[in-house]
Amino acid sequence: MPIVHLSIIAAVCVIVYSNSFKAPFMYDDYTNIIEKSVIRDIGQYKDSYTLISPKANRRFVGVLTFALNYKLNGMDVRGFHVFNLIVHVLTALALYRLVTLIFQTPFFTAFDPLFGRGLTALFTALVFAVHPVQTSAVTYIVQRYTSLATLLCLVSLLSYVHFRLTASRALGYTLYAVSVVSAVAAMRTKEIAFTLPVIAVLFEFMFLEGKLKKRILYLLPLMLTMLIIPISILANKTPDATDALTIALNPGIIDSSVKMASITDMTRSEYLFTELRVIVTYFRLLFVPVGLNLDYDYTVFRSFFQLEVVSSFLVIASIFVSAIYMLYRSLALNHHLARLYSFGILWFFIALSVESSVIPIKDVINEYRLYYPSVGFFIAVMSVVVWLVEKKKRRAKMTALTALSVIIILFAALTLMRNNVWSDRVALWEDTVRKSPNKARPHYNLGYDYLRQGRVADASREFQTAILLKPDFADAYNNLGDIYASQGRLDAAIDVFKKAVEADPFFAVAYNNMGTIYDERGQFDEAAADYRAAIKLKPDYIDARLNLGNLLIKANRRSEAVIEFQNVLEFAPYNEEASNKLRSLQ
Repeated sequence: MPIVHLSIIAAVCVIVYSNSFKAPFMYDDYTNIIEKSVIRDIGQYKDSYTLISPKANRRFVGVLTFALNYKLNGMDVRGFHVFNLIVHVLTALALYRLVTLIFQTPFFTAFDPLFGRGLTALFTALVFAVHPVQTSAVTYIVQRYTSLATLLCLVSLLSYVHFRLTASRALGYTLYAVSVVSAVAAMRTKEIAFTLPVIAVLFEFMFLEGKLKKRILYLLPLMLTMLIIPISILANKTPDATDALTIALNPGIIDSSVKMASITDMTRSEYLFTELRVIVTYFRLLFVPVGLNLDYDYTVFRSFFQLEVVSSFLVIASIFVSAIYMLYRSLALNHHLARLYSFGILWFFIALSVESSVIPIKDVINEYRLYYPSVGFFIAVMSVVVWLVEKKKRRAKMTALTALSVIIILFAALTLMRNNVWSDRVALWEDTVRKSPNKARPHYNLGYDYLRQGRVADASREFQTAILLKPDFADAYNNLGDIYASQGRLDAAIDVFKKAVEADPFFAVAYNNMGTIYDERGQFDEAAADYRAAIKLKPDYIDARLNLGNLLIKANRRSEAVIEFQNVLEFAPYNEEASNKLRSLQ
């Protein structure tokens, strides 16, 4: 039966994501994959990209998989999607195994649910696999960081539990080593893995048994892996913090790393108040997955005493209290399903805590952040289903099977539909603009993709809308300036380029673009000043250096032009234009 169940899970995953393989690179895929040189040459970081070095890239394992994709298929998007799907399939299978393993623990040995252990595991994994909210972690290529970290966390936990249950010492030690290595790899994939050791402790004391001292010793190596992430954050942001032991012994390591990990101006309290509301939205998406959105326009809440925050807190508190009550009930009455429910809910909150607590992150809400926490959520939901079947007896089993089958079919259809939206960049951003009409970023991204398709008027409209919504949107000004320049509206182009550098004084591209217009007009002094400003901000800016070199030739300042083209070759040794210009100048 397990083979049949595993085959069903894998087949269903492939079916619901069968229309995702042509979905193009989106949004953060560009900065994290396409424009990342290490993806094309992982060897350039062979010394610093290791699992244990504090100076290593914090997401080394994920980067390595992207580099492997590039090695095998270049930037062919299908290879990236196939890898993401494999990760998703394995995660769903690991969840199936986790549920079956829970029923094999000492706490559950005498419990055989009427619904069936195998069916409980099967439907838990299937609902997880087909839920449309998971598209943001599977179809969105760069969010492999999330799905892969989740898989590695599950592998680590499964290996630990197998170690605790096996009678073979040799096999047990092997499984234990796999558990620790997988935990380290998860920490080097995404920071959400920080919570894995806490979940392992939860599992140990909820479902396993043994002498307290031994149990603590078993858990200690896993708990120590929690230091990897804060040490890495400090080591990479503090130039002289290279000694891992010194960093680890620093009493303020967690607080310091939290401050460094924060990448928004929002205060911790504001972020926490907002996340209370976001968590309620997450619950809504898990129960009713409609209105999925790549880029939410979410209100930031500044006070706990706002009605939305207080009501959200009460909802979250009631769910959390229900988990604590069920844990108490399971301890007092040996109620198996109450403990399973408690474990699932506590997993959800623990797994979500890294991104939905007091560490301000750029975006307050993202659907892919539900991937790891949803493992616990679906375990909790299935415990309720199994409990209802136990209470109502055999007639309820068929009702539950029918209802779950209908839900899985409905979710699968919604996932296929959502993947259709992801399959086209313009369609995705048009969908996002409809759902977040008052947010500048979706309008900007839609304008960018309209421009790529040659829909200049539509692109101009979207950039102008983005600027109206966010008057300091430097990129929108710059792209609008490119449009005006291509239309011969040079005065208008210069005006918006100036606004771009006013909004972002470090915007090298805008300086270069402004320089090309002055260059075209014969205003050489102004052009040279802008080219030099761009180069000062970005010394390896090849286009700006080439433009300056050509301008110097026109100004008959040949010796200075030679120096500039030589500078180009220092950054790009095989640049043909620079080589040819140098030969002509000698």
